[in-house]
Amino acid sequence: MISLLIPAFNEKEAITETIVKAHDVFSGMGEEFEILIINDGSTDGTQKILSNVNMPNVHILNHSQNKGYGASMKTGIRRAKGDLIAITDADGTYPIVDFPKLLSTLKEKDADMVVGARTKKGVQIPLIRRPAKAVINVLVNSLSGRKIPDNNSGMRIFKKSIAEEFMHLYPQGFSFTITITLAAITSDYNVIYVPIDYFKRQGTSSMSSGLNGIKHFLNFIGLIIRITTYFRPLKFFVWPATLLFLGGIAYIGYTVKMESNVSDAGMLMILTGIQIGLFGILAEVVVRQGRAKKS
Repeated sequence: MISLLIPAFNEKEAITETIVKAHDVFSGMGEEFEILIINDGSTDGTQKILSNVNMPNVHILNHSQNKGYGASMKTGIRRAKGDLIAITDADGTYPIVDFPKLLSTLKEKDADMVVGARTKKGVQIPLIRRPAKAVINVLVNSLSGRKIPDNNSGMRIFKKSIAEEFMHLYPQGFSFTITITLAAITSDYNVIYVPIDYFKRQGTSSMSSGLNGIKHFLNFIGLIIRITTYFRPLKFFVWPATLLFLGGIAYIGYTVKMESNVSDAGMLMILTGIQIGLFGILAEVVVRQGRAKKS
Protein backbone atom coordinates (compact mmCIF):
# COMPACT_ATOMS: atom_id res chain seq x y z
CA MET A 1 0.00 0.00 0.00
CA ILE A 2 1.15 3.54 -0.77
CA SER A 3 0.20 6.59 1.30
CA LEU A 4 0.28 10.03 -0.34
CA LEU A 5 0.84 12.91 2.08
CA ILE A 6 -0.21 16.42 1.07
CA PRO A 7 0.47 19.14 3.66
CA ALA A 8 -1.69 22.22 3.20
CA PHE A 9 -1.47 25.68 4.75
CA ASN A 10 -3.64 28.38 3.20
CA GLU A 11 -3.93 26.66 -0.18
CA LYS A 12 -7.56 27.40 -1.08
CA GLU A 13 -6.63 28.32 -4.69
CA ALA A 14 -5.18 24.91 -5.54
CA ILE A 15 -6.21 22.34 -2.94
CA THR A 16 -9.31 21.01 -4.71
CA GLU A 17 -7.54 20.58 -8.06
CA THR A 18 -4.58 18.91 -6.31
CA ILE A 19 -6.78 16.36 -4.51
CA VAL A 20 -8.81 15.51 -7.60
CA LYS A 21 -5.71 15.10 -9.76
CA ALA A 22 -3.95 13.01 -7.10
CA HIS A 23 -6.98 10.74 -6.67
CA ASP A 24 -7.26 10.20 -10.43
CA VAL A 25 -3.54 9.39 -10.79
CA PHE A 26 -3.32 7.03 -7.82
CA SER A 27 -6.58 5.29 -8.79
CA GLY A 28 -4.94 4.31 -12.07
CA MET A 29 -1.66 3.06 -10.63
CA GLY A 30 -2.92 -0.41 -9.79
CA GLU A 31 -1.82 -0.11 -6.15
CA GLU A 32 -3.83 0.05 -2.95
CA PHE A 33 -3.55 3.65 -1.79
CA GLU A 34 -4.68 6.34 0.59
CA ILE A 35 -4.38 10.12 0.40
CA LEU A 36 -3.82 12.04 3.63
CA ILE A 37 -4.36 15.80 3.51
CA ILE A 38 -2.76 17.47 6.52
CA ASN A 39 -4.39 20.85 7.06
CA ASP A 40 -1.81 22.78 9.06
CA GLY A 41 -4.02 25.33 10.78
CA SER A 42 -5.14 27.13 7.60
CA THR A 43 -6.95 30.44 8.05
CA ASP A 44 -7.95 31.25 4.45
CA GLY A 45 -10.87 28.88 3.92
CA THR A 46 -8.84 25.78 3.12
CA GLN A 47 -10.35 23.91 6.06
CA LYS A 48 -13.88 24.67 4.86
CA ILE A 49 -13.04 23.33 1.40
CA LEU A 50 -11.53 20.18 2.91
CA SER A 51 -14.57 19.60 5.10
CA ASN A 52 -16.62 19.14 1.93
CA VAL A 53 -14.24 16.62 0.36
CA ASN A 54 -15.93 13.26 0.01
CA MET A 55 -13.77 10.90 -2.00
CA PRO A 56 -12.84 7.27 -1.34
CA ASN A 57 -9.42 6.75 0.27
CA VAL A 58 -9.03 10.47 1.01
CA HIS A 59 -8.63 11.41 4.68
CA ILE A 60 -8.33 14.86 6.24
CA LEU A 61 -6.06 15.45 9.24
CA ASN A 62 -6.32 18.82 10.97
CA HIS A 63 -3.85 20.74 13.10
CA SER A 64 -5.60 23.21 15.38
CA GLN A 65 -2.82 25.73 14.70
CA ASN A 66 -0.01 26.17 12.21
CA LYS A 67 2.89 23.93 13.25
CA GLY A 68 5.01 23.85 10.10
CA TYR A 69 5.71 21.67 7.07
CA GLY A 70 7.86 19.19 8.98
CA ALA A 71 5.26 18.80 11.71
CA SER A 72 2.63 18.08 9.05
CA MET A 73 4.86 15.40 7.53
CA LYS A 74 5.42 13.77 10.90
CA THR A 75 1.67 13.71 11.51
CA GLY A 76 1.13 12.11 8.11
CA ILE A 77 3.89 9.52 8.54
CA ARG A 78 2.53 8.44 11.92
CA ARG A 79 -1.00 8.04 10.53
CA ALA A 80 -0.01 6.47 7.20
CA LYS A 81 -0.95 2.83 6.69
CA GLY A 82 1.20 2.23 3.62
CA ASP A 83 4.66 0.70 3.60
CA LEU A 84 5.52 3.32 0.97
CA ILE A 85 5.14 7.07 1.49
CA ALA A 86 4.63 9.53 -1.35
CA ILE A 87 4.64 13.29 -0.80
CA THR A 88 3.73 16.35 -2.84
CA ASP A 89 2.70 19.95 -2.24
CA ALA A 90 -0.84 21.29 -2.38
CA ASP A 91 0.01 24.38 -4.46
CA GLY A 92 0.02 22.82 -7.93
CA THR A 93 3.79 23.14 -8.48
CA TYR A 94 4.58 19.43 -8.86
CA PRO A 95 3.51 17.14 -11.76
CA ILE A 96 1.40 14.61 -9.88
CA VAL A 97 0.96 12.68 -13.13
CA ASP A 98 4.62 11.59 -12.80
CA PHE A 99 4.04 9.54 -9.64
CA PRO A 100 3.58 6.28 -11.64
CA LYS A 101 7.03 6.92 -13.17
CA LEU A 102 8.57 7.42 -9.72
CA LEU A 103 6.93 4.26 -8.40
CA SER A 104 8.03 2.11 -11.32
CA THR A 105 11.61 3.45 -10.93
CA LEU A 106 11.60 2.58 -7.24
CA LYS A 107 10.56 -1.00 -8.02
CA GLU A 108 12.84 -1.49 -11.03
CA LYS A 109 15.94 -0.06 -9.33
CA ASP A 110 15.13 -1.62 -5.95
CA ALA A 111 15.53 1.88 -4.51
CA ASP A 112 14.81 3.06 -0.99
CA MET A 113 13.80 6.52 -2.18
CA VAL A 114 12.98 8.04 -5.57
CA VAL A 115 13.06 11.82 -5.78
CA GLY A 116 11.49 13.96 -8.49
CA ALA A 117 14.37 16.27 -9.41
CA ARG A 118 13.28 19.66 -10.74
CA THR A 119 15.87 19.62 -13.51
CA LYS A 120 13.82 19.45 -16.72
CA LYS A 121 14.32 22.30 -19.14
CA GLY A 122 11.91 25.14 -18.44
CA VAL A 123 11.17 24.40 -14.78
CA GLN A 124 9.74 27.51 -13.14
CA ILE A 125 11.82 27.89 -9.99
CA PRO A 126 11.37 31.47 -8.71
CA LEU A 127 14.34 33.70 -9.56
CA ILE A 128 14.64 34.90 -5.96
CA ARG A 129 15.36 31.34 -4.78
CA ARG A 130 18.06 30.47 -7.30
CA PRO A 131 21.15 32.10 -5.69
CA ALA A 132 20.40 30.53 -2.30
CA LYS A 133 19.60 27.21 -3.98
CA ALA A 134 22.97 27.26 -5.77
CA VAL A 135 24.90 27.93 -2.53
CA ILE A 136 23.02 25.17 -0.71
CA ASN A 137 23.64 22.72 -3.57
CA VAL A 138 27.39 23.34 -3.48
CA LEU A 139 27.49 22.83 0.29
CA VAL A 140 25.32 19.69 0.16
CA ASN A 141 27.32 18.12 -2.67
CA SER A 142 30.60 18.88 -0.92
CA LEU A 143 29.63 17.52 2.48
CA SER A 144 27.68 14.49 1.23
CA GLY A 145 30.36 13.49 -1.26
CA ARG A 146 27.79 13.07 -4.02
CA LYS A 147 26.25 15.29 -6.69
CA ILE A 148 22.62 15.74 -5.67
CA PRO A 149 20.43 17.13 -8.50
CA ASP A 150 17.71 18.41 -6.17
CA ASN A 151 18.19 18.19 -2.42
CA ASN A 152 14.83 19.50 -1.23
CA SER A 153 12.27 18.45 -3.83
CA GLY A 154 8.81 18.08 -2.31
CA MET A 155 7.80 15.25 -4.67
CA ARG A 156 9.17 11.81 -3.87
CA ILE A 157 8.40 8.24 -2.82
CA PHE A 158 10.27 6.45 -0.04
CA LYS A 159 9.94 3.48 2.27
CA LYS A 160 8.05 4.24 5.46
CA SER A 161 10.72 2.41 7.45
CA ILE A 162 13.29 5.03 6.41
CA ALA A 163 10.97 7.88 7.35
CA GLU A 164 10.43 6.35 10.78
CA GLU A 165 14.16 5.72 11.32
CA PHE A 166 14.98 9.43 11.10
CA MET A 167 11.82 10.77 12.73
CA HIS A 168 13.80 12.30 15.61
CA LEU A 169 15.77 14.48 13.18
CA TYR A 170 12.93 16.20 11.33
CA PRO A 171 12.47 19.89 12.14
CA GLN A 172 9.04 21.45 12.48
CA GLY A 173 9.51 23.81 9.55
CA PHE A 174 10.37 23.60 5.84
CA SER A 175 13.53 21.51 6.15
CA PHE A 176 11.93 18.07 6.23
CA THR A 177 12.87 17.20 2.63
CA ILE A 178 16.53 18.17 2.85
CA THR A 179 16.80 16.37 6.19
CA ILE A 180 15.47 13.05 4.92
CA THR A 181 17.57 13.43 1.74
CA LEU A 182 20.84 13.91 3.61
CA ALA A 183 19.96 11.32 6.26
CA ALA A 184 19.23 8.68 3.61
CA ILE A 185 22.28 9.43 1.45
CA THR A 186 24.76 9.63 4.33
CA SER A 187 23.32 6.36 5.67
CA ASP A 188 24.04 4.72 2.29
CA TYR A 189 20.43 4.11 1.29
CA ASN A 190 19.74 3.80 -2.43
CA VAL A 191 18.38 7.20 -3.50
CA ILE A 192 17.45 7.63 -7.18
CA TYR A 193 16.60 10.87 -9.00
CA VAL A 194 14.07 11.20 -11.82
CA PRO A 195 13.78 14.51 -13.75
CA ILE A 196 10.40 16.23 -13.43
CA ASP A 197 8.80 19.56 -14.31
CA TYR A 198 8.07 22.27 -11.79
CA PHE A 199 5.28 24.78 -12.30
CA LYS A 200 4.45 28.23 -11.02
CA ARG A 201 2.60 27.92 -7.74
CA GLN A 202 -1.01 28.93 -7.26
CA GLY A 203 -1.36 31.44 -4.44
CA THR A 204 1.45 33.18 -2.53
CA SER A 205 4.42 31.68 -0.75
CA SER A 206 5.76 32.90 2.58
CA MET A 207 8.94 30.85 2.36
CA SER A 208 11.12 32.98 0.09
CA SER A 209 9.80 36.47 0.75
CA GLY A 210 11.86 39.14 2.55
CA LEU A 211 13.37 38.27 5.92
CA ASN A 212 11.57 34.92 5.82
CA GLY A 213 13.69 33.89 2.85
CA ILE A 214 16.94 34.85 4.64
CA LYS A 215 15.81 33.01 7.76
CA HIS A 216 15.03 29.83 5.84
CA PHE A 217 18.34 30.05 3.95
CA LEU A 218 20.34 30.28 7.19
CA ASN A 219 18.29 27.45 8.68
CA PHE A 220 19.10 25.29 5.64
CA ILE A 221 22.84 25.95 6.04
CA GLY A 222 22.75 25.10 9.75
CA LEU A 223 20.70 21.98 9.08
CA ILE A 224 23.09 20.71 6.39
CA ILE A 225 26.04 21.06 8.78
CA ARG A 226 24.12 19.42 11.63
CA ILE A 227 23.01 16.41 9.57
CA THR A 228 26.47 15.93 8.07
CA THR A 229 28.20 16.05 11.45
CA TYR A 230 25.57 13.64 12.79
CA PHE A 231 26.13 10.98 10.10
CA ARG A 232 29.56 11.70 8.56
CA PRO A 233 31.41 14.09 10.87
CA LEU A 234 34.78 13.68 9.16
CA LYS A 235 33.27 15.13 5.96
CA PHE A 236 32.69 18.36 7.86
CA PHE A 237 35.75 18.56 10.11
CA VAL A 238 38.24 17.80 7.32
CA TRP A 239 37.60 21.23 5.77
CA PRO A 240 38.56 23.51 8.69
CA ALA A 241 41.35 21.09 9.65
CA THR A 242 42.88 21.20 6.17
CA LEU A 243 42.50 24.97 5.82
CA LEU A 244 44.14 25.65 9.20
CA PHE A 245 46.94 23.16 8.57
CA LEU A 246 47.79 24.50 5.11
CA GLY A 247 47.29 28.09 6.27
CA GLY A 248 49.74 27.50 9.12
CA ILE A 249 52.35 26.02 6.79
CA ALA A 250 51.95 28.91 4.36
CA TYR A 251 52.26 31.48 7.16
CA ILE A 252 55.37 29.82 8.58
CA GLY A 253 56.90 29.73 5.11
CA TYR A 254 56.19 33.43 4.74
CA THR A 255 57.72 34.39 8.13
CA VAL A 256 60.78 32.18 7.57
CA LYS A 257 61.42 33.86 4.22
CA MET A 258 60.64 37.42 5.29
CA GLU A 259 61.70 37.45 8.94
CA SER A 260 63.93 34.35 9.28
CA ASN A 261 61.62 33.25 12.07
CA VAL A 262 59.18 30.38 12.65
CA SER A 263 55.87 32.03 13.49
CA ASP A 264 54.13 31.03 16.73
CA ALA A 265 50.80 31.87 15.08
CA GLY A 266 51.62 29.53 12.20
CA MET A 267 52.49 26.69 14.59
CA LEU A 268 49.26 27.31 16.50
CA MET A 269 47.25 27.10 13.25
CA ILE A 270 48.94 23.80 12.35
CA LEU A 271 48.33 22.27 15.79
CA THR A 272 44.73 23.49 15.81
CA GLY A 273 44.16 21.96 12.38
CA ILE A 274 45.60 18.64 13.55
CA GLN A 275 43.40 18.69 16.66
CA ILE A 276 40.25 19.39 14.65
CA GLY A 277 41.17 16.61 12.21
CA LEU A 278 41.71 14.13 15.05
CA PHE A 279 38.41 15.19 16.60
CA GLY A 280 36.69 14.50 13.28
CA ILE A 281 38.29 11.05 13.06
CA LEU A 282 37.21 10.24 16.62
CA ALA A 283 33.65 11.40 15.88
CA GLU A 284 33.59 9.26 12.71
CA VAL A 285 34.67 6.18 14.71
CA VAL A 286 31.95 6.79 17.29
CA VAL A 287 29.28 7.17 14.59
CA ARG A 288 30.37 3.99 12.80
CA GLN A 289 30.44 1.98 16.02
CA GLY A 290 26.94 3.21 16.84
CA ARG A 291 25.67 2.06 13.45
CA ALA A 292 27.40 -1.31 13.82
CA LYS A 293 25.60 -1.89 17.11
CA LYS A 294 22.22 -1.00 15.57
CA SER A 295 22.75 -3.37 12.66
